[in-house]
Amino acid sequence: MRDSIKTILILISMLIWGLSYPLVKLLLNYGVPPITLATLRHIVFIPMLIIVILRKSYKNYSKEDLKLFLTLAFFTIFLPNISQNIGMLYTTASISSVIQSTSPVFTIILAFIFLKETKTINKIIGSLIALTGTILLSTKGSLSFDLNTFGNTLILVSSISYAISGIILKKGLSKIPAFDLLCFETTFGFFMLLASNIFLEDMSMIFSFSMDVWIYILLLSILASFIAAILYYMILYEEELSHLIIFTYLIPVFAIIFSYFMLGEILSVRDIVFASIVLIGVAVAQLKSRTFGK
Repeated sequence: MRDSIKTILILISMLIWGLSYPLVKLLLNYGVPPITLATLRHIVFIPMLIIVILRKSYKNYSKEDLKLFLTLAFFTIFLPNISQNIGMLYTTASISSVIQSTSPVFTIILAFIFLKETKTINKIIGSLIALTGTILLSTKGSLSFDLNTFGNTLILVSSISYAISGIILKKGLSKIPAFDLLCFETTFGFFMLLASNIFLEDMSMIFSFSMDVWIYILLLSILASFIAAILYYMILYEEELSHLIIFTYLIPVFAIIFSYFMLGEILSVRDIVFASIVLIGVAVAQLKSRTFGK
């Protein structure tokens, strides 16, 4: 796949995930419980599973592959969605995005250790610049962390969970097609979430959801949980994880833009400056650079 096409596809993926933030915020404002929201946004597993069954590709996988699907379901779907959604009940969106933005840093470190990916100066410097910009952008330049420790801890769990899943995912894509991998991890993740949903929240309230709520859930499911994910998986198959993960720093930039139009949040000059720092960091991380510490 040509580099220009890869860049366009990954930017589309980041754009959609940026859109998911105000969508989730809208749904939480409508009173949708956090675990119920996490469960319903992964209902997209149904059409994916039907396709896999019709293709009969499920016959190609072993018990070891099943373990991989279950592990990915836990670290990619179940744990991060529950910890993030519940955590946001106890802390602000700004602090949540700051903590969540540390995931690429954890991913790069893990990729260096477990995937033996190339260490380059630009990846390290670019990552630090982008992280700095994300922190400034998310906190409006104030580094005061005085929010609920419990909520912040849950967001950190989500961030680390995504980093761990990225390492497992990269290895899984070396032997399993992206669509099948996404299908099975989403399927198992959905049922993990559903089990928690049944025990911890009242699912009967879904029958009282308005049409607006269902439309937002459908958009979140199709766009964020399927289209953005499958594009990301396709590119990850060909690219180093530590190279690709830097693009996730663009998510809060897109999220702020969408939040302005969807939630009426004001985008100040200061926000634009901080967003520019994020973009500079991403650009630096993508530059070719000499390896170091091999």
